[in-house]
Amino acid sequence: MIHMGAFLPGNTQQQLRGLLQWEKVRHDQLSQAILVTKDAVLGYLKRQLEKGNYSAVLDVLEGKPMTVSGKLLLHDLQDRIATNLILQLHIRKVLAISMAIIILPLILAKLSNLVIDKFRDNG
Repeated sequence: MIHMGAFLPGNTQQQLRGLLQWEKVRHDQLSQAILVTKDAVLGYLKRQLEKGNYSAVLDVLEGKPMTVSGKLLLHDLQDRIATNLILQLHIRKVLAISMAIIILPLILAKLSNLVIDKFRDNG
């Protein structure tokens, strides 16, 4: 007969509390990452519009980042967001890039919906 107690560590409660604490910190980092990404996107797109780069910004907001200008703008934006996440949240580069790749399309979709709704209301 095999006794399961031999396979379970003695400090399971401590490990469970540690895991729950780790998850809480990670959830907090995710909400901070969303705010950092949103601020970076708004600032970056504003600077691009001030430079007169209207077509690339429009391509990205319309969901057409595969045009030449849109692709360059999107990759530059991803790099800047990853750098901001590394600097502000003190996370590893791999995690920052992954978060930027996942969060950026969500922020851009929300932003483009807000812009489209605003123009519909004014038009």
